Amino acid sequence: MSRGNSKEGAETGVSIVAATRDALTKADLPDPMRLLVAFSGGADSTALLLAIHEIALAEPDHVQLEIAHFNHQLRAERSNSDELSCRELCEDLGITLHTGSGYVAGFAEKHGESVEAAARHLRYRFLAEIASERKMDAVVTGHTLDDQAETVILAMTRGAGLSGISGMALVTQRHDLGAGSDPLIIVRPMLGLRRADTVTFCESRGVQPLEDESNRDTRYARNRVRLNVIPELEKVNPSVVEAIGRLADIARADHDFILEAVRKTLQDIAVDETGGISRTRFSETAPTLQPHVLAYAYTLAAGSSRDLDMQAINSCLDAIRDTGTGSLDLANGVTFVLEHDVIRFLPPGADPACPYPAEVGEHILEVPGNVSFSDGSNLSARIVSPVPDLAQIGKWQALIARDEAVLSLTVRARRDGDRVQPLGMAEQVKLQDFLVNQHVPARWRDRVPLVLANDQICWVAGERIADWAKVSSGASEAVLLEYTPADDSSGGNRAG
Repeated sequence: MSRGNSKEGAETGVSIVAATRDALTKADLPDPMRLLVAFSGGADSTALLLAIHEIALAEPDHVQLEIAHFNHQLRAERSNSDELSCRELCEDLGITLHTGSGYVAGFAEKHGESVEAAARHLRYRFLAEIASERKMDAVVTGHTLDDQAETVILAMTRGAGLSGISGMALVTQRHDLGAGSDPLIIVRPMLGLRRADTVTFCESRGVQPLEDESNRDTRYARNRVRLNVIPELEKVNPSVVEAIGRLADIARADHDFILEAVRKTLQDIAVDETGGISRTRFSETAPTLQPHVLAYAYTLAAGSSRDLDMQAINSCLDAIRDTGTGSLDLANGVTFVLEHDVIRFLPPGADPACPYPAEVGEHILEVPGNVSFSDGSNLSARIVSPVPDLAQIGKWQALIARDEAVLSLTVRARRDGDRVQPLGMAEQVKLQDFLVNQHVPARWRDRVPLVLANDQICWVAGERIADWAKVSSGASEAVLLEYTPADDSSGGNRAG
C-alpha cells in the first residue's frame, strides 16, 4: 500500500473529513472518544482511516484511535500480503494496529453458513474482543451509501420488514458477540458518502488502496447486487443509490416511531422479568403491531435482529393463534417457546425463566441438612416446632410429617415410571401427567427436584406434597422443606 503527496481531490478530501467529523459528533460518544477503526485496506476503510487520522492530529485531546485488521484466510498468500500492507501503512502513520485471523471457509462449512455470513461473524467477534480489551468506545467502519443501497436491496429480496429496509444506522449496538459485559458500539460515519468519493480521497492523499478481487466474484449475493442489479437500476434512475438511501432513512424514522410503541406494549403485556409475554394480552394487541413486538422480543434474546425474517415471525404468529404449546427453533440459536399463556424467546443455550437446577443428580438429604446444586440453587430440610400456619408457606416450601421415614430423604430428578399421590388425591397418578396438569413446561420437567422418602415421592419441588406425607392435625413438629433457586428470585413467604 503506497503513499505519496498528490494534491488531487483536495476538495473531496475536505468534504470527507468534515462529513466524518460531523458524523462522529452526532454519534454522541464520550470525550475524548477512543475509536477502533476496522481496516481491511480497501478504499472505503482506507479513506475512513485517513480521515479519522487527520481529525485525531487536529484534535488530539478529543480523538484517540487504534486500528484492527482481520485476515479472513480466503485468498491464500494474498490475504497475508494484504495484512502486511495494512501494517506498513499503520506504521507509517504511527497508529497501533491489532491483527487477527480466522479460517472463514472452515467455519462456514462447520456451521452451515455462507462464506459472507461466516466472515462477518468472525470479523465482528474479533473486533468486539479488541474493543473490550482496549476499552475502546466504539468500532468505526467504512460503510458508504453504496453499501447502504446494497444492504436495503438484499433485505428486500428476503422479504424483510421496516427494520430490514432501514438498512444500517449511524450508530448500532451488538449484544450478541460475547466480549465483555457491555455491548459493542458500531459507528458508520461515511454512510452519506459514495464509494467513488473514498477512492478519490485516497488518491488525494497519495495512498493506493488494496483491491480485493473477490469483490468481483458474482458467486456472492452482495457482489451480484453491486455489479449487476444497481447498474440496471441506474438506467431507470441515475441517482438510484441516493434514492434508496432516502428510503432507508424514511423507513428508519418510521421504525423508530413504531419501536417506541413496541417497547411500551411489551412492558404492558410482560408477565415476569425474564422475558415472558402474556399470550392472552398479546392476542389483544393490534394485529399490525404484533409482528414488531415479536421481532423486538427476539432481538432482546438474540442480541441483534440479524438473520430474522418475516417467514420466521409469521411462523411464530401462526403458533400463537393455535391453542397448543410447543417450540420453534429460530436463527442464531434462539428458541421460541409457547407455554399455556406465556410466550418466550429463549437465548441460545439458556432458559432464564427456569427456576430449577441446571442438573439435579441424586443426593441424600439428611434432616436437618441441605443439598447444594452445581448452579448455586439449594434444597434444605429442617425440623420446625411449633408447626407454622400453612398460610405462611410459600411456593418453594413444603411441610411434611415428621417420622422415622423422613429423617433421611433422597433428592433426584424424575425417572420413567415415576408415580406420585398428590395432596388431596386418594390414588397415585403418573408423575408425567401431574407435571402436565400443573403446567410445568416440558423443557423444565427433567430439572424439577423430587424429594423421596422410602422410595416414594413426598414433594415435587414448587408443586404439591404427597397426600400420605401431610402433617396430621395437632402435630407439634414437622419437617420444613425449602428450595431456593440460584438467583433467589422465588420470593414468597418464609416460615420462621
